[in-house]
This record gives sequence, C-alpha cells and structure tokens, in this order.
Amino acid sequence: MRWIAVSLTIVTLLAAACSVSSSNSGSSSLTPTASPTPLKPATTPEEAAERFLSHWRAKQYDAMYDLISVSAQEETDREKFVDRYEAIAEEATITGIDYELGALVSEEGGEMPATVTIHTSFFGDIIQENTLPLVRDTITLAASPGEAAESRQEWRLQWSPSLIFAELDDRSLIHLFAKVPRRGSILDRSGEKLAFDAEVAVVGIVPDLITDPEATISVLATVLSLPESEVRAQVETDLPSYYFIPIETLPYETSPAEVQKLRDLINLGVVVQEDSLRLYPQGSLAAHLVGYLAEVTADQLDELRAEGYEPGDLVGAFGLEGRSQALLAGERGGTLATVTPEGTVGRIIAEKAAKPGKDIYLSIDVNLQRAAETLLGERVGSVVVMDPRDNSVLALASYPRFDPNAFIRGLTVKEFNDLIDDERKPFLHRPLLATYPPGSTFKVVTLAAGLEEGGFSTSSTIHCTPVWTGLGPDFPKNNWQTVDRGFLTPAEGLMASCNPVFYEMALALDHIDDAALPRFARAFGFGQPTGIAALDEAPGVAPGPQWKEEVKGEPWFSGDSVNMGIGQGFLAATPLQIANVYSAIAGDGVLRTPLLIIRTAEPGTSAAQGFTAEEINPLPVSGATLAAIRQGLTMVTQNPGGTSYSVFAGSNLDAAGKSGTAEDLPFGANHVFFVAYANRAAPSIVALVALEEGESGSREAGPIVRGILESYLNGAAVSAAP
Repeated sequence: MRWIAVSLTIVTLLAAACSVSSSNSGSSSLTPTASPTPLKPATTPEEAAERFLSHWRAKQYDAMYDLISVSAQEETDREKFVDRYEAIAEEATITGIDYELGALVSEEGGEMPATVTIHTSFFGDIIQENTLPLVRDTITLAASPGEAAESRQEWRLQWSPSLIFAELDDRSLIHLFAKVPRRGSILDRSGEKLAFDAEVAVVGIVPDLITDPEATISVLATVLSLPESEVRAQVETDLPSYYFIPIETLPYETSPAEVQKLRDLINLGVVVQEDSLRLYPQGSLAAHLVGYLAEVTADQLDELRAEGYEPGDLVGAFGLEGRSQALLAGERGGTLATVTPEGTVGRIIAEKAAKPGKDIYLSIDVNLQRAAETLLGERVGSVVVMDPRDNSVLALASYPRFDPNAFIRGLTVKEFNDLIDDERKPFLHRPLLATYPPGSTFKVVTLAAGLEEGGFSTSSTIHCTPVWTGLGPDFPKNNWQTVDRGFLTPAEGLMASCNPVFYEMALALDHIDDAALPRFARAFGFGQPTGIAALDEAPGVAPGPQWKEEVKGEPWFSGDSVNMGIGQGFLAATPLQIANVYSAIAGDGVLRTPLLIIRTAEPGTSAAQGFTAEEINPLPVSGATLAAIRQGLTMVTQNPGGTSYSVFAGSNLDAAGKSGTAEDLPFGANHVFFVAYANRAAPSIVALVALEEGESGSREAGPIVRGILESYLNGAAVSAAP
C-alpha cells in the first residue's frame, strides 16, 4: 500500500516536498535536441530574447544556457540548469512551447515582455505573461599563448527560475498533485455490484504520537489479530517519525462501532484513515468477465504519466477492467503548484478538475451467473447463456477461475506461481478465447446449406448406415451408432445426429461448389469474432479452399468438406460463437452481436447511454429451412429417437437443442457440448455448456444445461434491467 499522509497539514506538505525533490531530479521523456553550432554573439536584446525562446521551443536547453548572464551562470552550473528544465518538463507534462515577444521597454534594453504558451498533455495550454530581463555582458575570450586576452559585449538574459514559470522562485520546486477520481462501478442488469470503489478504514501508527511503544505493539497485535513481530517491525521503523505507517486495512464490512474503537486508541499513537479500495463483492464470480486491476507497468507509465499516473498506481489489466479502462477510470485531475523545501505549497500554476469514471451496467444476471457456475462445478469448461429476444448475454462462466480481490490485496509469490503454472489455464476466458471443433452442434449449418444449395428438400431421405463409403471403399467413415437407422429426412438426421446424413449433404455440396459449406459457415458467424463489446475473443477458423491454400499450402479435398459437415476437420469455434448461432435460430433467424453492455451511466446523474445488439446478417435460410432446423432440434430432446431424449425426461421444459462430441486429435481428448433453448413457443433463453474433456455431450453437458434452463424458467427468472 502506498503511504498515506496523516491529516495534519505540516505532515502532508513535508511528504509532498520529499516527492517533489525526487520528481524534479529525474530524467525527462522530452529529450533535448543537440545544441546548434555556436552563432555570433547577440548584438541586440531582441536577438538574445528570440534566440533563448527559440532554443526552448526546440528543447535545446544546453544552448539556452549559453544565452544567460555570467552572474546567472556563476549561480547555476550548466548541468543543473539543463536538469531543471528536463525535470520540470516531465513533472508538468510539457510537450512544447510557443511564444510572442513584445516591444522592448527601453531602447537601452533591460526588459522585454513575452507571452509564453506552455503546451502540456495534462493541463492543456498554460499561458505565462512574463518579462525577460536582458543585460549587456562583457565576455572575456580565451587568449592564445603570448597574446593578450580580448573581450566583447553581447546581450544575455539575467536568468532566474521565474522565467520557466512566473510563480517559481530560487527555492521552490514544481509538483503535480494528482486528484484520482472515483472509478466507475461494474454492475449486473439489476444494479448488483460486481466491482466498485469502496471507502475502507486503514489502521496505522504515527511514531511521533507513540509514548509507550510496548503498549502500542501489544494492543494492536491483539485487536488486529496480528503477530507481535509484524506490528513491532512497523512501530520500530526507521521511516520519518511524522509518517503515517499503515498496518492493516479493515474489511469493507467492518462496522462503524468497531472502527471507532480503534480511533479511540489515539493515545497509543494509533491513527485510522480512510482509503479508497477496489472491491469485487462477488469474489470469483464472473472473474474472467469483470477482470482485475494491477500496478501500472513501466511501459504503461510511459503513456499514462501524461494522464497523471505515477508508479504504484493501479490500472485495469484484464477483462472489462482492462478493456474498459478509459471509460471506468475517468479523467484524473490535478494541481500544478510550487512547493518549498519545507513542504509548504506555495503558488498554484494550473489546475484541472477530475472527471469520475462511468458506471457500466451489464446484461449479466448475478443469480443466473451463480447458478451456471455452481452447476458447472469444477469441470474445466465454460457456460454461455443468452436471451434470444434481444441477444443479450445472461451468464458467461469459465472454470477454473481466480479471485480478483487477490490482486488488490497483493498475491504472494506462491499464489502467483500457482496460477501461472496451473496447466488448466485459470486466466483463459474459455467462452470467448478457447476454440474447439464444434462437432455435431455444427450440423445445423450443414443442414441449412444442404437444403438451400445442395439439392435436398425437407422431405428428402438419406440412408443412415453404420458405415458410410461415399468417398470410396478405401475411405470408410463410421457413424457413432452401429445400427442401421434406415432412411431419414434432414430433420430426422439432426434428431439422430446421424453422421452419414451430413456426410452425404456435405459431399453433394462439395460436388456443386466446394466453397459452399465454408460460405454458409461464415454466414452463420464462424471464423470471425462475434463482436461482443469490451472483451477479447478468438475468431476461430471457418476453413475453405482459399484458407487451406493460404494456411496449409494444400488444395481443398472432398474429404475436407465431408469432415466439416459434421463439425470436424480444420473447423474451430468458441463456445460463444456456437451459442450465438443457436440464439439466432431460436429467435428471428437473424445473426446479431451478443449484447453484454446494456448501458453506461454518469455517476450521480440520470445521464446514460443505452446499447442494443447490432445485426450482422440474416441467416441464409428460407422459412422452410429454418422450420426444419427447429423441428430437428425439437426431436433431439422430445422424440424417443432423439440423442438427448433422456436429458429432459420428466422436465416441464419445452426445450429444443443439440449435443456434440468433437475429437481433438493432437491432444487425444474429446470435447463435449450441449446447447438448448426454451420454451419453444416463445424462447427466452439459450444455454450452452462446453466441457473440455468428456465422452458424451448429452450425458455430461446436457444435465447442466437443463439445470440452467430450469433455474431461469421455474421461478428464478432473470431480473429485469432498469
């Protein structure tokens, strides 16, 4: 935790003075350009003033030094002069200057008015009305051996620090006092907080106020439940005695009465201060979605210093906290002022008001998110829940997870290494970033393409054999069942998830146009990001002839189309992409961007900006084809011949859905899926579960989906967005 100054003016100012001394001695990001070749001496005061300011504009501080008076050079050496300009440029975020010179006050010289506009990245333009004092100096030139020294007169500036800022004098330093605004909250659709800034009590000591160190150590160790050795190390610190030294941050839930008991220990040197702390009240719930804060890195600081950030500050580093950093953080304000070596703030040079961050309201429902995570349990995988009516995302679950609060309190080395070294990749947001062959969940696309462009109709029948030899007897392909299911319509093929039905459709499409099935895959949203706001997502792969030639350097074969027809081969999709397809099928047949952020709001005001899902494209299907797809999905769950009939046996849900099992040959594991929507008459929910390892989508993922649908439709409905 950064040091917190005691609310006593002198302590605050002394601490500020220490900070200023450090800041103004550092190197600047504004690197001066090389000094030009020395020119002839300035023969007029106007020439001296013009040269001095033009060198400043070019950041040629060394050349500026050559134009200050001999007496000024005797008081300030060249290195300190250059360092001061560089340090002030960094502290005040100066990016450059412009100037206008006035008329010389006297023909004999002496003073010249100047308006200097100092451009800063933080405060904007700071306009300084100043007067340049000019003197005619006699300069003694170095003589050659055996020759008498010569001298000449030239015009120079009688320099003082006030020529940088009029408010600055010989003793003072410059410091930017940043004002950190309230960070915007992240809330669910009903206003339940997922992340917010909270005021917490910080218990510490001020050594100057301690009269009995042993009593202070004993009492604090007892009331804070800390080892005496830990408290002693803080009490016996070698830090300045006027510092406030934090010992423990109390939980947000600590009652005012408990805090007051600690405030009453002031006679022992105990001081309680308020600090703002980022809290994630739901713990690990929706952790990948919400994200976390982390200390600003050196690279980030190069860009953010101009916005008022300092080493040790926290910035969004993951999830919404990271991707929506600018929106949530608002704009830092600050005061640029002079400070004396004693720590007294002198004169204000510039001020900027802080602007609080905006609150972000998500379409997520905390209760449904919790239900999804509970039902997923400790299976490595993900859950996506959507409302097909507006394409809003109701839950995004990923396991394993992490607790964002741990990054605020500070991870131990072991905790950090445990997370990084975990082979299950707890930082991977699986619904959006993990890609898998979609398996049989993709068969709706093959059915659509077969009916629209493959020469099949809704009444066509295809033989569902145990072994399919459409690519020739040397290339047999097995169905997942060993029984002959007879001749099936396309919808019945979906019901039975019969591979030969979809092999046959894919092969027919390939013979007509080998790019047809890949084209339909892209029209259903595969191979491209879904467009969900403010989160990273993988595009997946929708392979085709051109893709294979460019990526693999090989031609596209009929076998590639056949494999793609059952969601295998080079095809790869995220769980969100699959869920988004089924949301379009359950809804109005239009593919849209998933809606995650429903509105942003100015804190404390009624000003808000609402968002809706954007249309990507209508699914390339006729009404009859869409009806056939829906019929097949209904038979999957409600016909005794359906692959997932047992999943919904005894349920009051009127659901339609599809299971999927996909081989991941390089890794030797099967990925399993189940996706369903309900109730069919007016679908209001789509749920998809993807398990990274499994044997059956129906048996393993299906019950999880059923539980999610029931928790939503049977009395635990999602709260309405305000």
